[in-house]
Amino acid sequence: MTKETLPDYSEEISCRDVEEAHDILKGVIKDTPIEKSRSISEITGGEVFLKLENLQRGGSFKIRGAYNLLYHTRKDVVAASAGNHSQGVALASSLLGLKSLIVMPEFAPPIKVAATKGYGGEVLLYGKTFDESTEKAREIAIEKGRIFAHAFDNPYVIAGQGTIGLEILEKLDDLDYVIIPVGGGGLISGISLYLKRKGFKGKIIGVESEKAASMKESLNKGVPVKLESISTIADGIAIKSPSIRTYSLVKKYVDEVVTVTDDEISSAMFVLLERGKVVAEPAGAVSVAAITTGKVDVKGKRVLSLISGGNVDMTLLTQIIENNLIDLGREFTMTILMDNRPGELKKALDLFSSMKLNVEELNSELFGADICVGKQKISLRLKIYGNEDLIKIRKTFDLYGFKILDIKGVNF
Repeated sequence: MTKETLPDYSEEISCRDVEEAHDILKGVIKDTPIEKSRSISEITGGEVFLKLENLQRGGSFKIRGAYNLLYHTRKDVVAASAGNHSQGVALASSLLGLKSLIVMPEFAPPIKVAATKGYGGEVLLYGKTFDESTEKAREIAIEKGRIFAHAFDNPYVIAGQGTIGLEILEKLDDLDYVIIPVGGGGLISGISLYLKRKGFKGKIIGVESEKAASMKESLNKGVPVKLESISTIADGIAIKSPSIRTYSLVKKYVDEVVTVTDDEISSAMFVLLERGKVVAEPAGAVSVAAITTGKVDVKGKRVLSLISGGNVDMTLLTQIIENNLIDLGREFTMTILMDNRPGELKKALDLFSSMKLNVEELNSELFGADICVGKQKISLRLKIYGNEDLIKIRKTFDLYGFKILDIKGVNF
């Protein structure tokens, strides 16, 4: 398909469709708060507000589009999703007294599989990618005579997601930027079409993961493209290709799409959690990553960043916290070699205590290519408590006969 033959869906959905969806959703969803973030404002130099869809029913914005679709169709449903859409469809179906079957990729986070089942959905794990799950879901929908609920390529779904734009305008109409996560494009399509048609003068910026930037690549090429592979911690926006529908809407109503790395997403999640007390999943944090890294310069601007979801896997969140503590130099890891005899380990621990270092984790090894007979290797994770002269560690350990093999997280 060429640029000339692409159908134009940019006028398919009206503001009235979004407003009707908003009326339908009253009493079903939460009008999630918009809160000014002092910490993110300080970091970026802008006046930053967060739209907290991580506090939405189902843990993300997806209930909006799913409920609007099923309200209009009133049929049992089959859907495909890496997580949040599945929960939205399962919850919406249960609320409307409908049956739902959700096809999820085999890599889907366990928390999202369990939550989908908890909302009343039947789950089938199938395929390595979202695309494979989608094809399977389409087949099942035809076989069972059910409606197929696409995660983003549906006008009812897009109109439902657009209700966030309506809520933004009700509270803040003088923003310079609205920053929105982008996966398949349904969320940003609905919000941007409503905002721009209602006369919003600011810029709407989409944010993708650098390793799943199908919308940005499509805009660069002038046609929707399908990426050969995607790899990102932001599973909620890990989409190989936008639809023609969402591409058309983004091309017309969105000012720019930028990308962020997994490390930048991880840092944004950490800042939101520690400074803002906001639990965001990777896909939900990309909007903040874009401004804390300067990919979108918001200094002196009034900005809204959409936190689109908070369904983060706890194991991943733990890893992100620990890695960021090490990167910030507030924790570090050390591997030391010492004599394998009584009292040696206690001597090392006493040293740590005297240096105001707390042992968070400790592992001992007696066997390995780098462990001589009569020696033991100790690996530790240490937390720093007010010690400003850590360079003494190496000298002190050398004095006591402990050989430091490796240190990560602090420059000595």
